[in-house]
Amino acid sequence: MTTPPYDGQPQFPPGQPGQYPAGQPGQFQPQGYNPYGQAGQGQGGYGYGYAPPGQLAGWPIRVGASILDSLIISIPPIVGVIVALVIDGDQDELGPGGGIAMVTGFAVGFAVWVWNRLIQQGRTGQSFGKKLTGLRVVHAQSGQLIGLGSNLGREICAQIFNQLCILNVIWPLWDDKQQTWHDKVVNDIVIRL
Repeated sequence: MTTPPYDGQPQFPPGQPGQYPAGQPGQFQPQGYNPYGQAGQGQGGYGYGYAPPGQLAGWPIRVGASILDSLIISIPPIVGVIVALVIDGDQDELGPGGGIAMVTGFAVGFAVWVWNRLIQQGRTGQSFGKKLTGLRVVHAQSGQLIGLGSNLGREICAQIFNQLCILNVIWPLWDDKQQTWHDKVVNDIVIRL
C-alpha cells in the first residue's frame, strides 16, 4: 500500500543515506502522515512525526557553525579596538577619535549579526556558519524555512536562554530531535544538507 504525498514534501525511500527506515524510533513524519497508510493508528495516526529533508544536525557540527558565526561578528569590534589604540595610543582614557572607532566597530559587528543571524538565516535557513558547514534551519513539521519572524523569535530566545543557563546549548546532546530550547519554542530543527 502506498502512502499519499503530503504537503508537497518529497518522499524518501527507506534506507536512503541520512534517512531513517519507516517506523524506526527517531523518525519524524509530518502531521497527518501515517507510515501504515491508515488514519487513527499509532500516535493519533501521525507515526513518529516528521522525516526531515536531510539528516538531523549533530551537536558538534552545530557548535562549529556557531563558532564561525561568532568569528565573523567579532571581527568589526576587534578592528574598532585596534584602530582606537592606534589613534589614542596607550592613554588611560580614550579620546573622541578612539571612542568613535570603538563605537563604530561594535555597531558594525551588531549590523553583521543582524544581517547574518536574522535576515540571511531567516530568508535562506542558513547563516554564514551554517552555510559553510552545510546546515539549514527548517520548520519541524513542514520542512520549510521558518521565515524572518520565527527566526527573530528563535534568535531572541537563544540569547535569553544562553545567558540564563548553559543547558540550552547542550540540550541537543540528549534530545531526540537534537533541538535546543530555542528550537523547541519556534518548533524548528537544524538539518544537514
